[in-house]
Parts: sequence; C-alpha cells; structure tokens
Amino acid sequence: MPVSTPPLQFDHQKGYEIPTKHKEAIRQLHWFRKVPKLQLQERYHLGATTIDKILEYKVPKRKRPSKAGRPKKLSDAQVNIIIKYCSKNYATRCLDYDYLVLKLKLQVTASTFQKRLYQQGYFRCVACQKPYLTPAQVIS
Repeated sequence: MPVSTPPLQFDHQKGYEIPTKHKEAIRQLHWFRKVPKLQLQERYHLGATTIDKILEYKVPKRKRPSKAGRPKKLSDAQVNIIIKYCSKNYATRCLDYDYLVLKLKLQVTASTFQKRLYQQGYFRCVACQKPYLTPAQVIS
C-alpha cells in the first residue's frame, strides 16, 4: 500500500515516491525537515527555478477574511450575562451545569456551556465558609 504522506527519509522502496506535482510535500520537506533545495531537485528531477517557484508560492487570501468559522451557540455577551448571574452569591455559584442549562433555557449541552464559561475566564470555585484566622486567634 503506497504511503499517503511525504516520506521523511529518502531511502524508501521504489514505487512509494511522491509525485512531483505534489507541491505541498516539497514545501514541507524544505521548510519543516530542512531538506536543501539541491537535494529536492535531484529527488524530484526538477530545475532550480521550479523548486523556487514552489517554495515562493503565496497562499491566496481568504475571500471573506471577517468570517472565522461557524458562529458560536452562545455569544460572548450572553456568556458575560450568565457569569454575572452565576457569581451573584454562593447559592448560584454551586448550581450544576445541567441545572443552569435547563433553568436559563439554553439551546446548548452542559459541556458546551462549561467550555464557553471557561473560554471567558470563569472558573467556578467554592467560596470559603469562614476565614482562616478568627479574631480570637490573632496574636497582638
């Protein structure tokens, strides 16, 4: 079965070569494995100018640079409002994620809800019940 990724060693069996039209393999071998251009020319039977053109290829710009992917199910503004609600007092801080999703009628799973809270920097920690030192223990 032929390999589907570029070979990182040049001592592989015949029939397992990467086709010369596979330009990404040439780029990876040169930039990541630091294979010299001369060695790539010999291996792929290409000229110096062809190798230079492949390595200098500019990636085309995205047609919609403002679009970064799928929209989030919970926006940052919604998550900030939920964080304000959760951090009000101890009773809301200790609520379960499943319960919060049901109570707030969110269209996400509890794990997604938890991930979004973590992304915004909200880590639920339980408040201390009493201070470490009481006034009677403080030495004057």
